[in-house]
Amino acid sequence: LMDNRKKALKILNDPWWNPEHGAKAKKTFLLVDDSVADGAKFEITNPVCKGYSIERSSIFKQFRGTVFQKVWSWCILYSLIAVIFFVIYKANVHPAHREHGHRSYDGDDDEYERKCSLANLDETDDLKCRPGWFNEQLVAVSGTYKSVARLGKLVLTMFVGLAYKRYIQFYWGSRKVQGAVNNMALILGSVCDYENTSELSIKLQGDLERYLMLVHVLMYMNISPYISDKLSLDDLNKRVMGIDQLLTEEELNIMKYIVEPGSGGVPENAVMMPGAKGNGPMNTVLVWLQMAFDRALAERIILAHHSEARTVSICAQFQGHLCDLRGSMATFGFMKQFPIPLAYAHMMQLLVDVVCLLCPFAVMYEIDTVVVHYAGFREHDPWATLPLTVMGVCFITMFYQGLLELAKLLLN
Repeated sequence: LMDNRKKALKILNDPWWNPEHGAKAKKTFLLVDDSVADGAKFEITNPVCKGYSIERSSIFKQFRGTVFQKVWSWCILYSLIAVIFFVIYKANVHPAHREHGHRSYDGDDDEYERKCSLANLDETDDLKCRPGWFNEQLVAVSGTYKSVARLGKLVLTMFVGLAYKRYIQFYWGSRKVQGAVNNMALILGSVCDYENTSELSIKLQGDLERYLMLVHVLMYMNISPYISDKLSLDDLNKRVMGIDQLLTEEELNIMKYIVEPGSGGVPENAVMMPGAKGNGPMNTVLVWLQMAFDRALAERIILAHHSEARTVSICAQFQGHLCDLRGSMATFGFMKQFPIPLAYAHMMQLLVDVVCLLCPFAVMYEIDTVVVHYAGFREHDPWATLPLTVMGVCFITMFYQGLLELAKLLLN
């Protein structure tokens, strides 16, 4: 147990940026070794949990593991929509200016006077000089955007809060599982008779360690699509996490039958545990763990030199931690069976997409209205506001889509 703990600590403490492996070295976890015949190697990169300091100089240079990695394409898409609409509007409504003093307007002067007949040019009422469709249609788009954006900020914040709450529950649930496994390992390590070097003693001690590792691996295979895509039951018959064969051939056949009950005949001497497809294998390993503990106790491999009262106390503690471990692992199955409702997630996705789709038109309308009001319809440079308009659309898209992607990451 101590040897494998040292290996695990060495892996976990490996720095993300390792000078010995170059500036772009990856932090990986080697799950299945290729040092054995027909072995397979799986590397899991972990950019989200890499080390960083909460300082501007450290945070701003990050890309992998941030929402920018998820939303940069959406920012570009909606910025392009803003640029296209901006160019179409300005090219048709604001032709190249002709320098004639105050009346610098390239076009039919009579037509311009007709358009601006309702405008009081002495009082800078140039907003009425804009095309009718721009004033009438985009004011509706802008009003809708403001209402939906206000609603979106509220419900999106609540959605992120709910996702973070479930994320915290998952984290502390994982720590509870880890704590139960560590407690059981400490109990086993403190009561084993290491002077007993018989073949049965060595086998049972190895089985106890193997089952503790196996139940932990099976739990994450059950709850994490990222792990389950890289590890299968067949892989557990190879060298995993520094242990040869987390599952023997006989145990592997039992596991396959539990996962797919109709796949074949019942393995010989197998104890079938009731339960769902996800929880069946983990409960079975817990039964094997308890059976190995009882066998070691009966053979005096553990608690060989302890009093009867001490033996009863240790057994009660072990079974208590075993039940805590089962309950903690079952909690993850319950969380998977009760995810965020589809209607809720669908509504949030639709709301954010609508806000981002209306954003280019509404932002351009608001900026153009302010500029024309203060600078005049004929006097202002029609292309001067393009950079800041695109920047505004990009930032709004980043925050709305980024918050939604953040919630998805926390829920996954």
